[in-house]
Amino acid sequence: MAVLASAGDVALIVLAAFWGLLVLGLCLVLVNTFNVLTSTKMLIDGIREETVPLLSEVRNSVVKTNRELDRVDGMLESAANIVARVEKISKLVEQAASGPLVRIISLGAGLSKAASRFRSGKADGKK
Repeated sequence: MAVLASAGDVALIVLAAFWGLLVLGLCLVLVNTFNVLTSTKMLIDGIREETVPLLSEVRNSVVKTNRELDRVDGMLESAANIVARVEKISKLVEQAASGPLVRIISLGAGLSKAASRFRSGKADGKK
């Protein structure tokens, strides 16, 4: 006796085959997703292995740069103090020298006037 499959049976077999192919496709997608995630994890681990020592070197460089900046700041502060002292000394020298210089110049001007009057007086006396 031959068993004939009805149309409903054929539809169920086609539907089961379709679901089987769908599940197989989803399994392939999941396997590919797993591979992508695995390679991404390996990439992130590699980046972490390279960046942690690099960040340590950057930190050391920043610490050294800060030390050098502190030294330069100290030098600039010392230079500012030296400039302030030189300004004070130059003011003192100017004050100390300006008084006698003014007197010498005024004495010279007075002697010059006196000499010109003396000469003009001698010339008037000879006439």
